[in-house]
Amino acid sequence: MKANARIGLLAVLLVTGLLVHAQTKPSADTWVVGRAQFPRGLVTNAVNVEAFRSLAAEHLAEQLRVRWQPPVSPASARLVLHFSGDAPGHWPARDWRVLPFAQRGAVWEATLPVDDLDVPVVYFVSDGSPVPAVLSPMRVVSPRLVGMEKPSRVFWPFLDGFEEGVSGWELPTAAGAGAPPPRLSPAAHDGKAALSVTLPAGQRSVTVGTARVRGWHYSHQLATGLRVWLRAPGGAGRARFTLHAGYGTTNAVAAVSTIEATLDDQWRKVDLSFSSFPNFQAVGTDWFSIELSGESPREFLVDDVRLLGRWKLPGD
Repeated sequence: MKANARIGLLAVLLVTGLLVHAQTKPSADTWVVGRAQFPRGLVTNAVNVEAFRSLAAEHLAEQLRVRWQPPVSPASARLVLHFSGDAPGHWPARDWRVLPFAQRGAVWEATLPVDDLDVPVVYFVSDGSPVPAVLSPMRVVSPRLVGMEKPSRVFWPFLDGFEEGVSGWELPTAAGAGAPPPRLSPAAHDGKAALSVTLPAGQRSVTVGTARVRGWHYSHQLATGLRVWLRAPGGAGRARFTLHAGYGTTNAVAAVSTIEATLDDQWRKVDLSFSSFPNFQAVGTDWFSIELSGESPREFLVDDVRLLGRWKLPGD
């Protein structure tokens, strides 16, 4: 092959390689592809694609900001930003949080907290009502790919102390049949509130669960397990603990910890290493549940749920 022909062939291969790389490089901020499931309890079929074409996240002044300039002023003056740290998917079991979406002149914006540069964040906008009149499609942003060089805050292993309510905790339908929904109790282990779960008369056990525990806590933050504080006011009971992956899907798997807790009228600290859940890949975790049993009727209290690992918190 002549020299000029070889040079031409190399140039073609180089350009082709660059094009393939450009096509396969993950997007920094883009619309979620495929069927997405909005948070449980949010009833809508009114996703407005056109109105939210300008919705995007960008790296500004070491922060990850979501910005939207509506084509016309929205009827609602109260918009909220829903966000969830994890790759798209796990739709029945995502840890959704909410931030106010504030208006700055013609632009609406909010700042997304970033705990880990390599954990994608799924987000969307609504007017905050159960049947929203304003609702955007979902987008997903990768903090590192948009240019962030460090998280916007230090990762905090404390998952829930119930100071802001019981959102994120629920009774699975089958396991919670006949039981009232979880509520707040002022009889906290620490702070002002604990989670109160009621075992109704005639029922042997009740289960409460949450999507607060994520696989990336293990794979990215090197968490080694969980700590939870439990109490059975005025009585006795037992607690069993389960980690789930693919929760709420046909591919769901689960493992029950070999650690069980005996409860009484005093607060009891329970440490659960991930290794106590036999044959379970913690990296897939998207749901954590606690089965509480005892003589009914009975109240159980849950408080101060946190990750175990390299962190030292007050009281350790």
